[in-house]
Amino acid sequence: MSETVLSKLDSKIYTQIGVQLSLYSGKTRAYLLHKRIPFVERASNPWEFFVTLPRRTHAAAVPVVITPEGEWLQDTSHIIDTLERRFPERPVLPATPVLRFAAYLFELWGDEFWLPLAMHTRWSHADESTPLFVHDAGDALLAGFPRWLKNLFGRKHARLMQSHARNVGVTPELRPVMDRFLAIQLDALDAHFAVHAFLFGGRPSLGDYGMIAPLYAHLGRDPWSKRELIAPRRHLKAWIERMFIPESAAGGEFWTDDRLPDTLTPMLRSIFDEMVRYLAACADAVRKQPILPPDSKAAPRFLESVSYPMAGGTHTRPALSYVVWMTQRLLNALAAMSVADQQRVRAWLASVGGEAVLRLDLPKVERIGLAAAHVA
Repeated sequence: MSETVLSKLDSKIYTQIGVQLSLYSGKTRAYLLHKRIPFVERASNPWEFFVTLPRRTHAAAVPVVITPEGEWLQDTSHIIDTLERRFPERPVLPATPVLRFAAYLFELWGDEFWLPLAMHTRWSHADESTPLFVHDAGDALLAGFPRWLKNLFGRKHARLMQSHARNVGVTPELRPVMDRFLAIQLDALDAHFAVHAFLFGGRPSLGDYGMIAPLYAHLGRDPWSKRELIAPRRHLKAWIERMFIPESAAGGEFWTDDRLPDTLTPMLRSIFDEMVRYLAACADAVRKQPILPPDSKAAPRFLESVSYPMAGGTHTRPALSYVVWMTQRLLNALAAMSVADQQRVRAWLASVGGEAVLRLDLPKVERIGLAAAHVA
């Protein structure tokens, strides 16, 4: 192949900076694969991770997708929104209003409500998870360096992440409620995928990509959770595998009757009875923050501690400002629909006990990196 042809191919290829252990790298990896967007994935290095990424994206975090034009996109929801406009084929949002709104709900549930659950399965079983984490973290940021140095860095990063896990509500006293939640929801997901290939039909939606974030890197790959939680649930395990095999959705379509099956009811109960309470608490916490000027480069990510229902008990963790931006995005998607479609979504929410979503009172926010600022 000539250098000219290679150059033209390279000019159309996207680059994902990501790693296997990353909670959210799997979300965009699965998306890029199913969308047939040409991309390569690579690890980072200390200078890029701690200096370049914050300068370009306002956060030292992966994944980051670099476009052929040289844009650095961070935050998986923003990445998907941007690439959906550029690659409208095989859309990840169903055309029908109820499924479309539900796709945003499930993305938010997987992305944010499952965050402490994913951290729990990894760091509450650190004796099994740490060796793989140390190995992967060293390879991700110190490629080409000696193994002993990679391991030194990996162990330091593991200690940092264990501390972060405590900051999102992973504590010994909260383990029982998180274990109950996992048993309920993983069984429900397994039952759903026993009869359906993806959440809403024959191909993955935005909701599937939100769910794969915790269910691949943490639950589906860490030794303890892979053995104890995923392996016994073969239909859920098969869905995780399908999410990284584009051919598994070849010719698949979303359902056209615009309704959710009963197999998704346990997940909807968590979304409406548990997650919405957390969203409201995050909104209240952000409202208490000072209003920042529009040109602000940083915003607080972790706010006051809040409590909300989980699996018949109570879970407690800091409110996250970013969650309010995600909720604002959800409600903006509803507002962008036609009046008739909005009415259809509202009627569906009323029929499934989800009207509390519509009563959420949000302060206006703008996303800054992986946080959100309260703006005028």
